[in-house]
Amino acid sequence: MVYASRMRSMLAILAATLGAAACGDDPGGGGVDAPPARRLELTAAVGADGLSEELAFAVPDRTRSITVVVAGATDALYALGALRSPDGTDLVALPTGAIGPTMSTAYRDEQIGQMPGNLYQSIRLGTFAHVYPYRPGQEATAGAWSLRVAADRAGPVLVTILMPEDDGGRTLHLNVVVVSDVITVGSPPTFLDEVQGLLAPAGITVAVDQVMTLPGTALERITEGSEPQEAPDSMAAMLPALVATRLSGGGFDLFVVEGLPPGVAGLSLGTPGPPLRGSYYYGVLVRPAATDTQTARVIAHELCHFLALQHVQNVGISGMTYPDPIDDTTVGTDNLMTSGTTLTAGQAFALSRSALLTML
Repeated sequence: MVYASRMRSMLAILAATLGAAACGDDPGGGGVDAPPARRLELTAAVGADGLSEELAFAVPDRTRSITVVVAGATDALYALGALRSPDGTDLVALPTGAIGPTMSTAYRDEQIGQMPGNLYQSIRLGTFAHVYPYRPGQEATAGAWSLRVAADRAGPVLVTILMPEDDGGRTLHLNVVVVSDVITVGSPPTFLDEVQGLLAPAGITVAVDQVMTLPGTALERITEGSEPQEAPDSMAAMLPALVATRLSGGGFDLFVVEGLPPGVAGLSLGTPGPPLRGSYYYGVLVRPAATDTQTARVIAHELCHFLALQHVQNVGISGMTYPDPIDDTTVGTDNLMTSGTTLTAGQAFALSRSALLTML
């Protein structure tokens, strides 16, 4: 796992120095007039109060979105404790109170993992991802931004920030990885056209770069799951490691397996997920259904989770309901993020902000 290995090395250095550093590709070659980098890696340390120091970064002009990926200890919970825009507004605005216990209650007890505050974000175990904007009316404004990481325990973290150009890219490249001794998938897959049809309302074109079969892995049948999302040591999260060094490029990994836990037709390793090859959360899983139409709907649903979308409504252990952050979705109507097939304009906007989308 290339990214995970690099993250562990950087965290070890940080733990020894308790310093903060920043690096990134600088297309301008340095100097005061150099344009801001569109990918940054920052290291930080979360303190006993549950927050890291403030990390400053610059958003370039014509930025599609700000994707923040926080990677740290696999048994710690992470989210954003602050996200400050150029006008000085903290978009998170955490309520007062102990951060760690609040995160643990939301994740482990309520099994929803929604972070308190004004920013809609999903607390995650081990590696956290957030994409801003996630609904119409929000904007990745050019200028000076900053963030703080929140966690339920102190320790070092690696923060990756992706700021893709708003270039109109709407192509999602897929690698179809068949983890099975018995399943065969054509090239191109027979379900591809129907997946494309479901995502077309969002203006997304799906391209399959390759189909790979991996027999004899002992991961053909995923027999366990965890709530509210998969854990770093879960069976499902072991799948990306199978191809982390075999595949390259910007393609996203769709794993086709023989079985999933009872009642589960597919699952995403992130909502949203980290768009970084090498992460144990880089992928979605699906088991083939009786028809290509059914399989395609599950694939499209899980892809939408990873790119941006929540269920229209989730229900916690307490029975409390948690609506998604999109203004034009409605419970009880046909929607791909329930059991239907349609997408709203607000959902289409959120999907279009993903850093995984390219021009070609």
